[in-house]
Amino acid sequence: MSSNASQPSLMMSLPHDIIVHCIARLPISYYPILSLVSKYFWYLVRSPQLYMRRSFLGHFEDCLYVAISINQTSSIRWYTLSRKPNNKFWLVPILSLPPMPLHGSCVVVGSSIIAMGGYFDWGLITPSVACIDCQYHTVQPLERMPWAVAGAISELIDGKIYVIGGSNSPSPELKSSSGKIMVFDTEAETWEVRRRPDWEVRQKWFGSVEISGNVYMRGYKNSYVYEPKEGKWEKDEVLNSKEWSNSCVIDDVLYYYDAYSKSIRTYDPKEMAWGVVMGVEVGLFEGGSWSYTASYGGNLVVFFHKEKALTDTTEIWCAEIAVERRESGEIWGNVLWCDLVLDGNSHIMKCLVVKV
Repeated sequence: MSSNASQPSLMMSLPHDIIVHCIARLPISYYPILSLVSKYFWYLVRSPQLYMRRSFLGHFEDCLYVAISINQTSSIRWYTLSRKPNNKFWLVPILSLPPMPLHGSCVVVGSSIIAMGGYFDWGLITPSVACIDCQYHTVQPLERMPWAVAGAISELIDGKIYVIGGSNSPSPELKSSSGKIMVFDTEAETWEVRRRPDWEVRQKWFGSVEISGNVYMRGYKNSYVYEPKEGKWEKDEVLNSKEWSNSCVIDDVLYYYDAYSKSIRTYDPKEMAWGVVMGVEVGLFEGGSWSYTASYGGNLVVFFHKEKALTDTTEIWCAEIAVERRESGEIWGNVLWCDLVLDGNSHIMKCLVVKV
């Protein structure tokens, strides 16, 4: 007993620089637990010195950031996927970040998240833009959007964020009313407005991904491929044959969870063909409905909701799956873990991976 009690004091007896060096080598997913040990570690895991040391050591890693809303009508709160003392994962709220607008657009730029537009509690839509520093969990305002929109799709290509569609009315349908594309230069921090091609107007956009400098996006009626440098676009009938959304990209292949077939589907734009991730049991997502996917350290992460009728709550589960393409061309998956990461009555609104 006395031996265990002496361990923290032994750690604290080390020089501060040695402690920083040791903590800098730990995975960031352990930091929320470490911050509970003492005030010293609480401040240390938030200090610029620690992240400067991680940068010096070349120790960067993917971190999962998840935007959560209660009942899909409240403002969002940001969470990170962290480790419990038993080495399992859970979603931990980032208390230093303020509530943010619902149905805003979010894009990862370096070690930051750029959050644009949206609205608070079904109120007026805002044109505000915020930069979330994912090292220190602070927020700084950026140049506001030319127009206030919610429910837009957005992708980062060559240092520019393309914001497409979005509604100027806080209705549940979030139908696109804008005939323009807003483009944000992340270096100059300025906006420009471009004429939008003749896509669907006054229709909802369901999702988008970036592959090889192109924006692949799904509207209410069609799926499109947009090349922003040349302003070229075309319909993709094969891509549109599935109701894909909340997707991610690994090695230029699109992944999403199909709740109808209870399978993980893939789309290869080079082959223009759909496939299914083999080797993943259908029962893994039993009872799962709404889902989000993310590319996490080269693996596929799937967040999905499970509604509990007896308690009238919605659980959030997560699975990490290692994927590989075999010589046959098939993509196979190996489930590394699957567990409950947040209970209560919460809903995932966004899921992003930031290298920190």
